[in-house]
Amino acid sequence: IAWGVSKNDKVETIVQKATECGMAEFIPLSLQRDVVKWIGKKADAKIERLSKIAKGAAEQSHRLIVPQITNLHNLEQLIHKSASFDIKLIAFEENAKSGHHSQLARVFKQLQGHERILVVFGSEGGLDLKEVERLEEAGFISCSLGPRILRAETAPIYFLSALSFSLELDKV
Repeated sequence: IAWGVSKNDKVETIVQKATECGMAEFIPLSLQRDVVKWIGKKADAKIERLSKIAKGAAEQSHRLIVPQITNLHNLEQLIHKSASFDIKLIAFEENAKSGHHSQLARVFKQLQGHERILVVFGSEGGLDLKEVERLEEAGFISCSLGPRILRAETAPIYFLSALSFSLELDKV
């Protein structure tokens, strides 16, 4: 999960719940419309706190793997890092507003269960269109999470739940 930085309680909630839902890595992302900015030692302290939250959530949910919490990335650093992922998505609310909901379902149908998936989510301020265009140029697929516009802290959990359901449905 790559997520635009937000207020403390929201980012902590996402790391905790996303860990419980199977997230492997959390990448804080500095975006144009972020409501807050992480700078210097403040960013380091937040990363350390989020790592502790991920560890606690992994223990609580009996996960053997504790998600990695990376340093703050800018968009270009994320694009460089994305080369190691098989599937790269952008959860973009404008796709939801325009009624384009089938892209994510198509991606889920093609999954084999071993792919590394990276999904970019905006903060409370959402994603800037230029950021989305830059990510698309780098091979990311813009998609909707459905007809509702979800809060910044809800969208990653919703995605991970849908992904888990999609991958585990074949095993039932």
